[in-house]
Amino acid sequence: MPHIPSIFMLFLTPACVAGVTGRCSLFGRYHVHTFDGVLYEFPGDCSYLLAGDCSHRSFTLLGDFHKGKRTGVTLFLGDAFELHLSVDGFLSQGEKRLSLPYASHAVFVGSELGFYKLWSEEFGFTVTIDNAANIALTLSKHHANHTCGLCGNFNAATADEYTAQEGILTEDSYDFANSWAVKGADQSCRRVSSPSKSCNSTKGTEAILSSCSVLKSGIFLHCTHLVSPEAFLLLCQAESCHCDQQDVEDCYCPILLEYARTCHAHGTLLHGWLEESKCYPKCPIGMEYSECTKSCSTTCHSLNIQEVCKEECVDGCTCPAGKVLDGNRCVEVSECSCTHMGKHFPPGFTVSQDCNTCVCRHGSWECSNEGCPGVLLNWRSPSLCGNFLYELSAL
Repeated sequence: MPHIPSIFMLFLTPACVAGVTGRCSLFGRYHVHTFDGVLYEFPGDCSYLLAGDCSHRSFTLLGDFHKGKRTGVTLFLGDAFELHLSVDGFLSQGEKRLSLPYASHAVFVGSELGFYKLWSEEFGFTVTIDNAANIALTLSKHHANHTCGLCGNFNAATADEYTAQEGILTEDSYDFANSWAVKGADQSCRRVSSPSKSCNSTKGTEAILSSCSVLKSGIFLHCTHLVSPEAFLLLCQAESCHCDQQDVEDCYCPILLEYARTCHAHGTLLHGWLEESKCYPKCPIGMEYSECTKSCSTTCHSLNIQEVCKEECVDGCTCPAGKVLDGNRCVEVSECSCTHMGKHFPPGFTVSQDCNTCVCRHGSWECSNEGCPGVLLNWRSPSLCGNFLYELSAL
């Protein structure tokens, strides 16, 4: 097995980088894919600056790690506002637990297509966390050459990618990444050392290399003019030496998924790559992975809303045909619950109010319009409003 370098360069055509949204990802075992296409590994054990407004410090995004595993992201707006989103979808502010969906200071947090999402159009960033704890960060193009951290400087160049926080250009990815550690008041950071360069072949080595070879054949050839597969093949070689996952699919599938997502970000959708690679990303129970679906999935509470999707083709988890999302599970429309003031009520739930009855059906409230004997009828269509709201929210 040849020596595996610690840096893997992606050679993108300049048009694929300049003037577009920047995308960075933390994926697989502990790989980082920068805005400018550099791939490196770093098993962090602290919080590190991922990216942010490094010119005016309007926002800062940290990646949180523990013993090499990604645990979440932390957002700072200046010095006064902080949010932490874990890979399990727990949102907190200091010691306070917050519920989803959440909105404050032009920042939004919720779930979309089975993934957790933290975003702000005003500040120009989006963070998504999928079910395998892969973290993707996109920045709007006006942040180009004004960001810094593990995700690089987003300047369409690779030669200066390992510029440390002190402004010194290093050739070592570990020196670079360690420089971006952020020590908290109750957190100390240990320096992460480079692993041994030796290759420990395992019983899964041949399977990993064989499975990764699809990058140079079939469907994947449609993207080679945009994204070179060579860097990803080197990553597969590294995984064949060091991956200790029980299932070998967990060693190579994240690499193929990242290649497919990179191609999609550059305008090429690899239709059918799932079947060709036999890699099927994880989804919540009852949901199915799709490589191309609308960003706004149909839910029980969007059935009667004319929703406009900003993105018509993104990858994510959706409900099987004939079912819709109700909270975090897929159900038949007839099984949809109803909501009010953040509370959920099961289908068929009935409430009486002023001689009328409201029933939860198909995700919405259906109310009768009967006048009480001896009382002048108010001909406005009854709905969950006025005193009725207060009675319902008190249940």
